[in-house]
Amino acid sequence: MQKVIITADDYGMCDIVDKAIDAGIENGIITSTNVLLNMDSLENAKTLRKRYPNVSVGIHWNVTTGKPVCDPEQVPSLVDAEGNFWPINEFKRRYRKHLISREELVCELEAQYAMFETNCGKPDYWNTHENSALQVRAFYVFAEVAKRHGIKATRTFQRVYYDKVGIGLKRELREFAVRIFFEIWFSSIRKDFKMPSARIVSFDKISKLDGDYLLNGLIRDGRDNIEVVVHPALTAKHPYFGNISEKRVAEYRFVISSEIKERYIAKGIEFVSFSAL
Repeated sequence: MQKVIITADDYGMCDIVDKAIDAGIENGIITSTNVLLNMDSLENAKTLRKRYPNVSVGIHWNVTTGKPVCDPEQVPSLVDAEGNFWPINEFKRRYRKHLISREELVCELEAQYAMFETNCGKPDYWNTHENSALQVRAFYVFAEVAKRHGIKATRTFQRVYYDKVGIGLKRELREFAVRIFFEIWFSSIRKDFKMPSARIVSFDKISKLDGDYLLNGLIRDGRDNIEVVVHPALTAKHPYFGNISEKRVAEYRFVISSEIKERYIAKGIEFVSFSAL
């Protein structure tokens, strides 16, 4: 059997996300979820481990959506005039220009970690909302806090494609360079954290939910512990859903489908958690 991790991001964002993730866990497809600490439904996360003892529960550090856990006056470089986090592209731009205080970022990460431990215990892994850790210098701040608290695993961004067709030579060369960059970068990070072998990504020409594209991509690659990330929700209406609103509903239908589950199992896929690393 080929082991695959199915991770649902954004637990704690709101009830329609949490209930969708719960349903995917109960169907046996979702094997890992991570918790936002500054959103509407953190209360739901308190019972995650009791209800689903075989599911990995991680911390989903968020410094790009909503308001901080800290008083905004404690972390002024992280927020705008209304006390909201800078959007992801602005966060990355400001970090590059040294307009984000490292000390304030640490302060917010520590506050979120304390909330996670109080509500959910010790995290099984860490990652970041909207991939804010892909700002390379910022990554090491997240990693430093994670190591300080003994978090043993994180997400990898080494890439597996299921839709790499007709992308053109220029994009092919770019993706080759990106793959090599991540292989070099994450080879050093593996000294500190366990990680999935790779993560499924796409060029968004083909949905991973169309037919058997995702299944065939996993089988073609053949490695164990590839991570597939989903963002399911019962409905498409929420101010933080952005441009993936409808995709969230489609991913909800995917993770609750018993037919899809059985088809993947019949093809030799075993759904596992981060404990398999």
